[in-house]
Parts: sequence; C-alpha cells; structure tokens
Amino acid sequence: MESLIAIALALLIGLNNSPSQDIKNDKNDQYQQSRYNSSETRQHDLIHTDLSVSFDWQKQHLLGTAELTLRPYFYASQQLVLDAKGFDIHSIQMKGKELTYDYDNRKLKIELDRQYQSSEEYSILIKYTAKPNELNVKGSEAISDAKGLYFINPLGQENKPQQIWTQGETESSSCWFPTIDKPNERMTQNIAIRVKDEFVTLSNGLLVKSVKHDDGTRTDYWQQKLGHTPYLAMMAVGDFNITKDQWKDLEVSYYLEDDYHPFARDIFGRTPKMITYFSEILGVDYPWEKYAQIVVRDFVSGAMENTTAVIHGEFVQMNDRELLDNHQDDIIAHELFHHWFGDLVTCESWANLPLNESFATYGEYIWREKEFGRMAADMHLENDLQSYLNEARSKQVDMIRFDYQDKENMFDNHSYAKGGRILHMLRYYLGDQAFYAGLQKYLQDNAFNTVEIHQLRLAMEDICGEDLNWFFNQWFLASGHPVLVIDYNYNSTKKEQEITIEQIQDLSTTPLYKLSFYIDVYENGQPKRHSVTMTQKKQSYTFQVGQKPNNVIVDAEHVLLAQIFDEKEDEWWLEQLNGPLYMDSKMALENISIKNSLKAVQLALNHSFWDIQRIAIKKAAKLSNKTEVVEKIEQIARHNTNSKCRAEALSFLSELEENKKYVALFEEAINHQSLLISAAGLSALAKADSPKALSIAPKHENDLSREVAKLYSLYAGPEKMDYFEQSFEKASGYDLYYLSINYTQYLKNQELNFLLEGIEVFATALENSTSWMFRVRNYLFRDISNAIELKLKKEKDSTTKERAKEWLLTLEQYSSQN
Repeated sequence: MESLIAIALALLIGLNNSPSQDIKNDKNDQYQQSRYNSSETRQHDLIHTDLSVSFDWQKQHLLGTAELTLRPYFYASQQLVLDAKGFDIHSIQMKGKELTYDYDNRKLKIELDRQYQSSEEYSILIKYTAKPNELNVKGSEAISDAKGLYFINPLGQENKPQQIWTQGETESSSCWFPTIDKPNERMTQNIAIRVKDEFVTLSNGLLVKSVKHDDGTRTDYWQQKLGHTPYLAMMAVGDFNITKDQWKDLEVSYYLEDDYHPFARDIFGRTPKMITYFSEILGVDYPWEKYAQIVVRDFVSGAMENTTAVIHGEFVQMNDRELLDNHQDDIIAHELFHHWFGDLVTCESWANLPLNESFATYGEYIWREKEFGRMAADMHLENDLQSYLNEARSKQVDMIRFDYQDKENMFDNHSYAKGGRILHMLRYYLGDQAFYAGLQKYLQDNAFNTVEIHQLRLAMEDICGEDLNWFFNQWFLASGHPVLVIDYNYNSTKKEQEITIEQIQDLSTTPLYKLSFYIDVYENGQPKRHSVTMTQKKQSYTFQVGQKPNNVIVDAEHVLLAQIFDEKEDEWWLEQLNGPLYMDSKMALENISIKNSLKAVQLALNHSFWDIQRIAIKKAAKLSNKTEVVEKIEQIARHNTNSKCRAEALSFLSELEENKKYVALFEEAINHQSLLISAAGLSALAKADSPKALSIAPKHENDLSREVAKLYSLYAGPEKMDYFEQSFEKASGYDLYYLSINYTQYLKNQELNFLLEGIEVFATALENSTSWMFRVRNYLFRDISNAIELKLKKEKDSTTKERAKEWLLTLEQYSSQN
C-alpha cells in the first residue's frame, strides 16, 4: 500500500510542478477570469452563399464572385461585417449599384443601401481575388496550416499531381470566400467551379450540371440545399478516379488517384455498412444528400468532415499489400460520425468543440465494437486513455473551456481522447438503451442547428429522468481526473472481502469525483457482480464471501477515466490473465511482479487476442531468462495470422544472442506478402547479418522504402548517397518525415567531409518545408550540428574544418527560423 501511494503521489507532484500555463491553479478565482471567449454575437443571419470560382494556377489565386443572401438577426442594421482574409476586393454591389465599404485585409465592413429589419432578406454581390499564399496565418498541432485554399504542384513541375483543395476548420473558409466565418452560423450554398476539362471536381451537396466551354475548360455546378456551417464548405480539384457505391438511394463515392483506384473498395468499402449501423443505433438516418470521400496530397490535417465530402490525407491510400497490415476504419468512422455530431448538430463555439470531436472519437469505438468485437474496441479505447494521460502530465484543462488562449488549442487530447472516454462512462452509467435514446433526442431536437454542452445534458436528463449536473460538472466543466489507490483485506473469521479505494488527486485543482462502477468478486473462478458508487475521498466496500476470493476486479467493465494503482497480489493478477475483457489481461501483464513475469508471459502468449500476445512478447524481451518462451515466440513468428504480432515476434528473435540461427526465417519473412512482416524480416536480418541485409535491400527500395532507408542509415556508407538524394525528390508527407530522420542518422555515421557534402541535399529538399515539417527540419539540423561539432574535434584537415565551421553557422541560421 505504502509503495503504490508513494508512486502515485510522485506522479501527482510531477504534474503539479508542470510549467504548463493551461493548468488552472486557482479554482476560487473563477469570477476573476481574465479571458472569456464567448459564442459569436449574431448581427446578421447568413442564409445562402452562391459562389463562382476559377483559378490562376501561376499566381495561385482564386478568382471569385460571391452572392450572399442575409438578413439582420434581430436588430435592424445598415452595416454588414464579413470575414474576408487577404483578398483583393474588386467591387461590392447590391441591386446593380456599388456599395461603399471599409476593408482591413481581414474584416470587410459594408454599408448597405438602407437599414434592414430582421424580417427582410437582402443580397450583395462581391467580386474578389483570394491570395492564400500571401496570408500570414498559423495552424495548430491538429491542423497544421490555416490559409484555407491550397494549390498542389501548381506549375506542374513537381513529382506529384496537380491539385487544389480547401480546409475550412477553424475559421479558414474566409480565406477563399467572404462569409461569416463562425461555427454558430449556417447557410445553404451553390458553388460553380471552372477548371480545365481534364480535371475532376468535388464539393458539398450534389453535382447538378456541368457545362463545357470552347477554351477547353468546364464549369461544374454543385448545390447543397441543406444548411451547414461555413467551415464545412469545401472544394477539391484534380485528376481523380471515382468509384461509385450506394447507401439506400444515396450515392456513396470514393475519389482516388489512378494508382489506388483498384483498391478503392478495399479502403472505403465498409462505408455503406457504417452508415447503416450509425443510422440504426442513433435512430436518425444519415441526413445529407450524398457521401463522398477524397484523398488529396499534402493535406494539413489527418482528415476533415466537410459536409457530404470528406477530405483524407494521402496516408489513407493503400495498396493490397499495405491493407493486409492495416485499415483506416477508425478515421473513416470518425469523419462519418461527424456528419451527425459536428455537421448536423454543430458546436456553437470553439469552447464547445468536444461536442464535435469527443463524439467522433467515440464513433471509432462504436464501429470497432460492431465490426471487430469488444476486444479490438477496448484496445482502441485504452489507447485513447493513454493519449489523454500523456497530455495530462503537462496540461489539465476543462473540457468545455471558454478561457482558451487560442481556439486552435481546443484540438487536443482532451477534446478527442478524454471526451470519447467520458461518453463511454456516460453510456455505461445510463445503459445502452437510455444512452442512445438520449443521443437520438439530442440530434432530433437540434438538427441543423448549433448547440452548447447543456443541450446534451438536458436531452439525456429528459430520457433518463435524472439530474445529471453532477456528471457534466465534474467531467465536462472541470479539469483533471481521479487517481485511485486500491487495497484489499480478507477477514477469514467473518468471511468478508474488504476493498478500500482512495482518491488521491489534488483536490485544490481537481474535483472529488462521484464514481459509479462494478466490482466483480471471484469465487472458484466465477464472478459475482456488485454495483457501487463512490462519493468520498476514501471509501471501503465489504462483501460476504464463502471463502477467500481468487480474484477481485474493481471497475470490472474498465470504463473509468482514471489512473488506477491496484495493490493486488500476484495470484490474483495471474488469475485475471484469463479474464473475459482486453483490459483484464493487459492490466495483469502490466502489474505482475518480476518474480512471476515468466509465468504471466507464458500464459499470455496463448491468449486468443493478438494484442495481448504482442504485449507478452514485448514483456518477454525484458525477461532475464528467455529460453522457456523462445520456442513459442518462434511459432508466432512463423505462423501467427496477425502481422503486428508476427512482426513483434521477429523483432524479439532478432535481439537474441543466437539470432544468426534464424537468418533463414528472417529471409523468408522478407518475401512475405505483408509489408509489415517483410519490413520486420529485413530489420531482423540486418541485426543478424547486416552484409546480407544490405545485399537484399536494393530489391525492396520501393516496397519497403522506410525500412530500407533505416537500414542504410545504420549500416551503409557514401555509396548510398544517390539513393537518399533520389528519395528526397519523391518524398512528401509522412514519407518525407521518416526519410529525414533516417537521413540524419545516415549523415551522422559518415566521415566529416562526406557529412558536409550530404547536408546540401537535406537543405535543398526541406528548403520549402511548412508547418510541422518545418519544426522537424530545424530539430534535425540541430542534431546534425551536434554531430559536426563532435567530429570537428577529431578532424585534422584544415579545409574540412573551415567548411564545417561555415556549415555550423548556416545550420544555426536555419534552426533559428520560425
């Protein structure tokens, strides 16, 4: 008991000493709040947007005409203020007459021809040029850029397709059309897109007609009759191949580059099934006119839930071999679930962003549970918990927070991962029937409207009949999480099992939580379930038993969002390895003592779920005596049907002193159809026989590019410089990220004179890096600088020394850039 409390307190002390400015240190100062980001005051109601756009690819400009239909929201008004970032405004007209306006390059203040009442609609016509590349804007960790409109390979001189696409969240739609760029605004829209006839276009709603012109261009007319918020407006232009699917009478379509078109149904083919399931379980049919998904190059986020037309980053595109190891159902389900939570019902302010992102994150769990079973779903949910807890070490903030420093800060593991876990707890507290009935009411009551957190609470209360302020206050309107220490005592005289639970979180910044959960007490291997509620800092529960239990599981469904320090004896942990849930086994493996680690690993290697086997293999790698598990792990490396588990087994074997005896197995793995197994085989062979791995690697430079680059970075000499140079010419996105890391390691392993020659390739390849890759580049440049300084101390050639000093100055300048 003492040791676990000490560990837990140490973690808490570390958190409380965190330098993060986001942690609230004085809850009593709530009425002295220095910053409050309210929902936008609605002066005018934007009813409809009619856009006509064409493009200057050379200048990377959008040439636009926008006709906006509005009315004063309540009070009579003669002035309209629009968001319009970085435009050239050519004219603003109403009924054919020019209007006067004032423009500061961000806000467009227009004097209307007269004062209008809230009952009167009016239209204005704006002709403009949008110049996104000239904007001075910044993104966030989740959305790395904010210029709204992006030209990819605009001059056709790069090794990638020509594309145009948009990204509106948070308030970047106003970078390509004038609007009221706030989440509590809704509009219908028409967009006419004029492009070269060779290009495909996509936008919200339906394609109602296409008109070809004599100059080799075509105008596509897209119409969305159902209202949505401006940040969800989108368009995309490029050379895409369309695969058409269907859900009921609605078109479901997948836009991919030609190379990935054959795999469209393998990547996205479960989408109609997802739509069916979400429609059924929510009690609200998919509400929009179509559902399209498009994959673009160099996207600034993972994906975006634009209404009826989701944009995905290129990592979603996979061939048949890649699909053997992975699928992107999580992100596909996430963006689809947004079409109810975020698109149909939208957060009214960025402070309420969890009403969008927490639900979409939980949509991933709901789909996994349906399609892949609870084991796979709970594994995913545990990853969410760990993502939040990692962030919570340096940042603990309210879920619904009006005091954010920047709206972009809302896109964090609180809004996503923690929020999904909170919804999971609410579901288990209410029960499935009440939870989904509450969601149905929430969606139906607020369809095509904007909401704040209390509307979710009121919908749930209306269904279940209980005041839920206690739940929403502690989870959505406060920061932190419970930290629980659990101790056990068995009274053999009274035949009573006592469980004592203490909340040890810092109560000056974090609530004392009301927690509802189950405790399973096992006798003769059979559980008896007890429903309990915790309302005190320290609370004990006593249960009558016939004999000493052979296990007790607190929070038996593993739903609590908490750090749990469990003082359970090894015999109970070993028994728990056979529990019915993913977290039963995972927690047992994590908590077993070193003394019984071997026994636990042996049991877990025979588990029915692949990830428990994988975790057991990782734990086996730390055993002092591995001989008793090597044979079983070799069987997994040869025959296991899950590529991740099999790859872990290959990695384990490669770290053994006698790894050379598995060279034939490693070579066999390299030729496997699974890219993950193939890459693991190459990496394992490199450790057992690096010359042989280097001889094989050139045949796999295309299909195993990341692993080959890593191999070369560790073992190859100057002869592979051309390989890296050519790879940089083709790489983008995450491939560029991994290539840059491997190239840095490669250069650090070379002699100083060759290292200096190689930097030029790096600097040129990453010269135009943007956003997150720019930060990676500067970090790697500093890493190379450190390597140069170390090698410089041993260098004797004066010319090489001078060159090295020049490069140190150059790299310092690079690294100091913002």
